[in-house]
Amino acid sequence: MALRPCPECGHSVSNKAESCPNCGYPFIVKQDFSEPISEYEEGSGLTFWGVVGAVIVAVIILSIF
Repeated sequence: MALRPCPECGHSVSNKAESCPNCGYPFIVKQDFSEPISEYEEGSGLTFWGVVGAVIVAVIILSIF
């Protein structure tokens, strides 16, 4: 854990802190974009059920006309 001075009050603050514990000065926290964020968890079955739903809707629409 590295310490840095708060630009507002000069208090020593962890480089991982979101704000200064002494004065509350907010720090910009850099996000880690090294690993892509998946919208859905793998194996959730949402893609499968989406396809099944689309087929059912298509069959209903085609049977009406």
